[in-house]
Amino acid sequence: MTLSIRAPYVIILANGLNGLGAVRSAAHAGLKTYTLITKHSDLSTFSRFSENSFLLPSAPTIADIKPILDELFIKECGPGVLLACSDSSAELLGALKSEGYSKHHLIVPLAETTRILNDKKLECRAMEDGGITLPKTYYQLSDDEPQSFPLIIKPRTFRDYQILGAKNVILNTQAELDEFRLRFKDQIERFIGQEVIQGKDDNLWVCNVTFNLRREMSACFVFQRLGTMPSHYGVTSLAISRENIELREECEKIGKALNYCGPAMIEFKKDPVSGRYLYIETNPRLGMCNWFDTRCGINNILACTQVAYGETIPFPPQRNNLVYWNFFGDFVARLEDKENVFSILLLYFRLLFRRRVGALFYWKDPVPACKYSWESIKNIVRRTHKKLMRKFS
Repeated sequence: MTLSIRAPYVIILANGLNGLGAVRSAAHAGLKTYTLITKHSDLSTFSRFSENSFLLPSAPTIADIKPILDELFIKECGPGVLLACSDSSAELLGALKSEGYSKHHLIVPLAETTRILNDKKLECRAMEDGGITLPKTYYQLSDDEPQSFPLIIKPRTFRDYQILGAKNVILNTQAELDEFRLRFKDQIERFIGQEVIQGKDDNLWVCNVTFNLRREMSACFVFQRLGTMPSHYGVTSLAISRENIELREECEKIGKALNYCGPAMIEFKKDPVSGRYLYIETNPRLGMCNWFDTRCGINNILACTQVAYGETIPFPPQRNNLVYWNFFGDFVARLEDKENVFSILLLYFRLLFRRRVGALFYWKDPVPACKYSWESIKNIVRRTHKKLMRKFS
């Protein structure tokens, strides 16, 4: 599936697995690709599909990227499509759009929409106002008294991860909540709390979607998580593609509620008691597993490019029952969660009989997988050594 216009290309603000997947997906669609990175070791730099990479500061500004964008506009004799692979780069592109930048296509939500989605308190209130079903949410942790435990504490923005030292923390009792309040009493407004929806990782669902300029959903890929890293509250490490009409309809409602344009990753969890799908979050950028989307027939990078250049090429139904597998990430997460090693190996043995999409390995582009695997092995050895030293010290 290709576009009919002359020489379309994409400019990807790459970040880890998201960026690597986007580069590969663009190549799969026949699109020339440029990447903007904040470190030389980014996985996308090891892919043979990136036309050229440009190094940015660790916290780039509009002033940092404009000269590069102007250079590419001249070189390619026309505009490319800008795509974000992280929350910070989504904010950057939203700000660029809001100031009226027009040399390249910005198929992204406005800065105000991105600001709301990158702040959990604003995001959850907006979803409630739009009629979206959420877990019970506590916005004033200094005063609100939870009705039940466990409770998941979430930093309001990605910048607040540094305050907590993690993406989230689980509190199991009132005493733990009181201790948390005391520890973060001067920064308690930087967090929200939500009830933990019971159920295993396979109750988690993700929709990677693209909304067009009319705020209509032009592409949607749905998968069910089977494992996360870290376990239960992390990013996808194991998943299977499955159709889910109910979630597609829910995503359409979310797009309208947000007046959304561009790619998004929308997460849900099925409540095993009520059977309802509860909204978890929307990330205003390409999803981490976008290469999985592409291998299952729904290329969200191509969908964004179609929107930018005014094409209306429909996608076929997604291919279901394919497995996404990040072996090292999933294996370490399960070991840290104290899963039985035999049960892990049995699960992996069964996966060998299914069609699989590697999070990293792709025979046409093997170097990123080799690099990631080597770093993972070194990390496992370091952690094992530290544990042994503590045990025998």
